[in-house]
Amino acid sequence: MDEPLYIREPPDLHPAVVGCLARRGAVTGAEVMASVLLLVANGALETRQSERRVTTIASAHDITVTEVRPVQDRWDALDILDKELLSFLFGVLGGAGALSLADLQAAARRRPAAFDAGLQRWKGLVVARAEELGLMRGGFRTETGKAVCRNSKAFERYLHDFGTLEDEPPVAVELWGPYLAYAVLFDLGDRVARELELDSPGVAGNPNLAVWKNWFGIG
Repeated sequence: MDEPLYIREPPDLHPAVVGCLARRGAVTGAEVMASVLLLVANGALETRQSERRVTTIASAHDITVTEVRPVQDRWDALDILDKELLSFLFGVLGGAGALSLADLQAAARRRPAAFDAGLQRWKGLVVARAEELGLMRGGFRTETGKAVCRNSKAFERYLHDFGTLEDEPPVAVELWGPYLAYAVLFDLGDRVARELELDSPGVAGNPNLAVWKNWFGIG
């Protein structure tokens, strides 16, 4: 069956499931990042800038980090995959109220076995969701799953070929907010970051884009 050339709307699936199908059952860090970014874009995670004191042998200095925290009145409506991911990410930090990328990196170093176990469990839940939806069976994509992948590929082509920010940057920035998750899945992150000009103070002030820049080091 021929796949459509372009589809303008993102898949009506959790981004982790979309990535899992595209990677033939594998679940990677891209699915974690995409899930977090979409939660920020949808307002289920709020962001804030926090000052941290960093002490080294030579000196002590303050740095600014971007933290995220769940919006409590949005929790009940979250997809179970998102609840499990956030419970894992915050749980590995000992129940902290907010987390940053530096926090997660430190937790992974301090508790590597617990961190890996939690991540593997979440990956298993993503694969199980794909199987529940009839998109995978026995580790392989079903015909329905292949059709979803064809549509996802058409959406990826649309973002790649027409998702330019050159003509109307302010409008494009607003439009790209919820699509950043899929840019991660489709390896378009570097290009999107360049076009969003994340080094520009005005653009980086957008909470969604601040998370993009500070969490993933792009810009």
